[in-house]
Amino acid sequence: MMGFLSASILSALLAVPAPAPTAAKPKSHGNALSGTVIRMDSAASNFVVRESSGHETTLRRTSATHVTGGNLKAGVRVAVRWLEKDGHKIATSVRVEAPAIAASTPTASSQASP
Repeated sequence: MMGFLSASILSALLAVPAPAPTAAKPKSHGNALSGTVIRMDSAASNFVVRESSGHETTLRRTSATHVTGGNLKAGVRVAVRWLEKDGHKIATSVRVEAPAIAASTPTASSQASP
């Protein structure tokens, strides 16, 4: 009887499936966006980029953010690479476009209103 009870418990334990391993959220190795800087907040190290679709994205600039092509300021057209960390979008690199390129690229602010 004891052997039957032990065998029953053992078979019951073996019949329970092991929990499936949880798939970890894949790490994002970078996101990209381009548009026009519409607002700068130097105190908070934030800037807002409006894409040609009209969508606005707030990004944080850090000491590790690489800016090339000119000064980052409101009104310039930029291409930004960013990562999400602790709920913030951290700009890793910002390329300020030359005025000639920016003038030939339509943005939400330069498109005619209907």
